[in-house]
Parts: sequence; C-alpha cells; structure tokens
Amino acid sequence: MKKSFVMILSVNYVLLMLVGIIVACSDDSDSIELSGSVSSITSTGTGDVITNLQANGTGGGAAFDGRVNSASDLDDLVDTAWGEGSLGLHRGHAPIENVLIAFLGITHNNMHTFMENYGYNLAMVCENYDFDPENLIESLTNSFVPFIEEGVENGVITSDEVEYWTEQVREQFSNRVYWEG
Repeated sequence: MKKSFVMILSVNYVLLMLVGIIVACSDDSDSIELSGSVSSITSTGTGDVITNLQANGTGGGAAFDGRVNSASDLDDLVDTAWGEGSLGLHRGHAPIENVLIAFLGITHNNMHTFMENYGYNLAMVCENYDFDPENLIESLTNSFVPFIEEGVENGVITSDEVEYWTEQVREQFSNRVYWEG
C-alpha cells in the first residue's frame, strides 16, 4: 500500500512538472521572448522598387551559370527565379541575396529567422515592414532583366522576346515571394 501511494505521488509530480513546462513554452504566452524575434529585427529598407541592381544569378545549387549563351540558359534563369523547392520557404537565397538584402534592409541571417523560426514567406517579411510584396517582385524581376538582355546581345533571342522572358521570370518570382511551403 505504501509503495503504490508513493508511486501515485511520483507520477502526479511528474505530470505536474510536464504541465508546467508546456505552459511555460506555450506560443500563447507574450512573456516569452525568443532569441531573434521579429519585433527585434529592424529594417534599413524603404520598400521602394529597385531598378538598378543586378542579381548574382548564380550559387546555391542554381542551374543558371550567370551567362545567357543558349535558350536553355533562359530556362535555367526562370528556374532560378523560382528557387530550389526542397529548401522550403528559403528556396535558396544565393542567386538573389544581394537584391533581398537591399530591398528588405535586413541580413541573410535575419531572413532565416523570419522563415525558419516563424514560418514567414517573403511576402510576410515585406508586410512586417509595411512594404508591398509586389515591389519586391518587381525589384527581383528588374534584377534579372540584364541577363535576358544578354540573350538579345548574344543572338539567343530577339528584342521582341524580351517581354515574354521577363514575364516568365516575374511569374516565378511572384510564386517564390508568396510561396507557403
């Protein structure tokens, strides 16, 4: 009898401790400040469309090699605008990181905080700072236009085809910015 009473007390104590831990870690509690919370991340960006910054276009496993010498390079450019799906919300920033940093006015690590710790997509990051996500899409698209124009210079496409490829890139950047994983 004495053993079972001690056992019941021990189990109840463990359950009480677990409840206390769960309550302390609950997302509903405003008293818990996570390291790198979104409210502590300030932006130096303006949210204005950027027109004069070319993206790196390469890196992070992107198929695009930074040059438009063939039609397949334009397909790779469009794929790069969409990003690497296996990376979830992140989608691989390397090819466009310089544009994201300039537009959002936050560091690469801050982008990871938003996406990995809080589940924000790029549109939500924009909205956190009262930036129009469409301005980010336009900035990213503008950053890829020099690559498309290189296709004209290299005889890969005609000047009449620039708008088509620009729209392809814009569509993929739109998908990327609003991607929910």
